[in-house]
Amino acid sequence: MNYLLKTALRTILVAFVPALAACPSPTTQRQPDPAQAAEKAVMARHDSLMAKMDHLYSLKGKITAAKAPAAGPYLHGLAAADAAMMDWMHQYRAPDTTAGPAARLAYFQQQQQVLAGVSKQFRATIDSATLFIGQLPAAAPVPAPAAPALTK
Repeated sequence: MNYLLKTALRTILVAFVPALAACPSPTTQRQPDPAQAAEKAVMARHDSLMAKMDHLYSLKGKITAAKAPAAGPYLHGLAAADAAMMDWMHQYRAPDTTAGPAARLAYFQQQQQVLAGVSKQFRATIDSATLFIGQLPAAAPVPAPAAPALTK
C-alpha cells in the first residue's frame, strides 16, 4: 500500500507542477499600458507648467509696478502665456477607459504636443520679461518728508 500511495502522489505532482509553473506569479509586474504612461507624462508637464504660474504672476506684478512705458509687449506676452495654459486646461478632456488603447494613446500624444507649445511660450515669455525687468532702472528712493519747521 505504501508503494501505491507513493506512486499516486508522484503522478499527481508530475501532473500539477507544470500547470502551477504556468500560472503567473503575483510578484510578476505587468507591462505598463502605453496610454497610461502617456497620460502620466501629460499630467507631469501640466504640473510643471502650473508650478511656473506664480513666477508668471510675479513678473506681471513687477512690470506693472515699474510703470515703464515699454512694458506693454511684456505684459501682453505674460497674459498670452497665462491664457494659453487656461485654454489648454479648459479644452482638455481625457478619454474614458472605454476608448480603445490606440485612441487614448493618440489623444495623450497630441496633448503632449500642445503642452510642448505652451511650455515653449512660457519659457520665452518668462525669459524676456525677466530680461526686461533686469534692464529697468532701480526705483528712485522716496525722499523722506521734510521735518516741520519750528516756530517761536
